[in-house]
Amino acid sequence: MFSEPVQPTRATQKRRTAARVVEAAAQLFTEHGFQDTTVRRIAARAGVSVGAVMAVGDKESLLGLVYDQAIADRIPAPPAPVEGGRAPDAAEYLAHYFDPFLALFAENDELARAYFRTLARGRPENAALGTLRTLTEDNLKAALVNAGMPEVRARLGAQVMFAGYLGELMLLATRTTDPEQTAARLASTARFIAAQEGRDR
Repeated sequence: MFSEPVQPTRATQKRRTAARVVEAAAQLFTEHGFQDTTVRRIAARAGVSVGAVMAVGDKESLLGLVYDQAIADRIPAPPAPVEGGRAPDAAEYLAHYFDPFLALFAENDELARAYFRTLARGRPENAALGTLRTLTEDNLKAALVNAGMPEVRARLGAQVMFAGYLGELMLLATRTTDPEQTAARLASTARFIAAQEGRDR
């Protein structure tokens, strides 16, 4: 007995449309830059209406979604604890955790600055940043705990590390520093945080 093909639900269609819109926006931002990309162009590239694009977000919101997804795709997993041997080097993991993100921002300076401006405005559409923060802090905390740090202190260390990362990104956006200095300062912060493991509680 043949069954009728299952039609995608409205929610599924909405997710697929949103994914097409974000992908089209990513392509156009890369090809034409942020300023020269319009919502109309994004709609044409995605094969949807302007209204469908705006249902996903305006141009700034779409740039945020593009970067948030690109960052999430590059997040490295924390090192697993070593049984019966040396604990994984938390300082090394924390020091280089943000390297893929810094490389991403270095790929397109103009887009990176536009993304930073979006973050600085603190718009509601930046909710994805909260998700990224949670995932990042969970990974950093896990690395510290796996290296032997108490969980409460590891959580605080992860929060400090993420806050430092955001601060360094803002300095990069205003061109008051460069990627090498940023990497060096993040490494110093990582070593400082990891060194707290042996201190009194």
